[in-house]
Amino acid sequence: MHTQMNSEPSIGGPSVAIIGAGFAGIAMAVRLIRSGISNFTIFEAGDGIGGTWFHNTYPGAEVDTPSHMYSYSFKPYDWSRPFATQGELLGYLEETADEWGLGDRLELRTRIVEIEWDERSQSQTVRSDDGREWRFTAVVSSIGLLNVPAEPNLPGRELYGGQVVHTARWNHSVPWEGKRVAVIGTGSSAAQVVPALAPGAASLTLFQRQPAWVDMKERSTFTPEQRRRLNSPRGYRRERTRLFFNQEKNWFGGRVVRPGSAADRKAIDRCTLHLANSVADPELRALLTPKGAYLAKRPVRSNEYLPAIQRENVRVVASAVAALYEDGVIDANGEKHPADVVVTATGFRPAEFLLGMTVVGEGGRDIHATWGDDPQAFLGISVPGFPNFFMMYGPNTNFYAIVFNLERQADYIARVLRRMVRKGYTSAAVKQTYHDVFNDLLQRRMAKTSFAQGQSYFRSKSGRVVTQWPEGAIVYAALTRFLALPATRFSRERTRGADEPLQVESLERG
Repeated sequence: MHTQMNSEPSIGGPSVAIIGAGFAGIAMAVRLIRSGISNFTIFEAGDGIGGTWFHNTYPGAEVDTPSHMYSYSFKPYDWSRPFATQGELLGYLEETADEWGLGDRLELRTRIVEIEWDERSQSQTVRSDDGREWRFTAVVSSIGLLNVPAEPNLPGRELYGGQVVHTARWNHSVPWEGKRVAVIGTGSSAAQVVPALAPGAASLTLFQRQPAWVDMKERSTFTPEQRRRLNSPRGYRRERTRLFFNQEKNWFGGRVVRPGSAADRKAIDRCTLHLANSVADPELRALLTPKGAYLAKRPVRSNEYLPAIQRENVRVVASAVAALYEDGVIDANGEKHPADVVVTATGFRPAEFLLGMTVVGEGGRDIHATWGDDPQAFLGISVPGFPNFFMMYGPNTNFYAIVFNLERQADYIARVLRRMVRKGYTSAAVKQTYHDVFNDLLQRRMAKTSFAQGQSYFRSKSGRVVTQWPEGAIVYAALTRFLALPATRFSRERTRGADEPLQVESLERG
């Protein structure tokens, strides 16, 4: 059923391509509908919608953000758990897409590899990897941050007699029960998959390069009474507000991201107490204690991880993996560890934005050549010289309230597109001055944060922090709300009547 809640009257064009059908792409599509912009197509490389929650099906997969925060403001849901599982999140997204009638606008199994701005027609040409081509007024990249798995370089892989599987592309046909399992990585994916695999494995060896702070999670399921209370409109709003306030009070002004701040020390003390209460062995406890600030690396949230790694059949190796050999894994110290199955819980490549996609702007400029090793954009959304091209979950927009951020980005983009239509503009991109001042201030601020400590996925190849947002949700919401139009350079390259809407028809060539 298609439900248009609080929709504005239709304003016709422009035609919009949305790349990706995960949380970001669906948020963008709904925002366009509510803005009266109905001419859009969602391109998705996978066999179904859901993005991260379609592809990540490894045992134990669930979200680290409370369910009531990790959901749309326009779509309440009867969550069964404080932290939803992969299956429940996928069902939520599928239900949202169905309610808003997005099925007819989807192009599944279509991987977009090139977006090229055409000055003459003031439009974007979009090309897929199988040679098809479309033309749109504007393109929104909604491919997400955690979409390209980081496959470790494992010398000797061709010699290894067992099977290797990455958590982000889990192969359910690989038998692991009763087998010797090696898990590479100790981030969030590992903290979920290890408790799921350890009880059924003959043995499990966990390879840890550096530990992360382990924070607690709430109880695993809501009681029936809690679900009744939270599922009422008032209860749902109250829970979202409570969760938001509890997080924002630590993030506003960057409190929790300042090393040594009261919020940072409080978080470390909480994790240290959790570790002390969960791990009796002082040597193992020391092995699992990070040296840096709470947010120097993404914290792990789990009540099951610490008990799991203390099982009799589990061993923690404080070493990176150097190579594979015929029967297992060789660590950086040269020790061999037999393994029938190797699980690479090594995460993604989030600092390499628009990976696998060519984006060409004004004068034939390539966005990757423009960025070099340091991707940047105004509020993570727009880049100077790349008209009618927008990003969601772009550079420096990752933090605790990502779905909230995605809705703010969708608002920004829809606001710009509506201005284009109403004023007869043909192109829009952020002004260079706004972009440069914003990123200069952002990086000065970032240099003083916990994100800049140590090594993590937050950093680009140059060492610059390019994934994280340090200032909290309120600041980001205010910037996207009040700077969207002042920061945008609009152009009108073709003559038309004052009331004529911008219409660029989509085309497809085989």
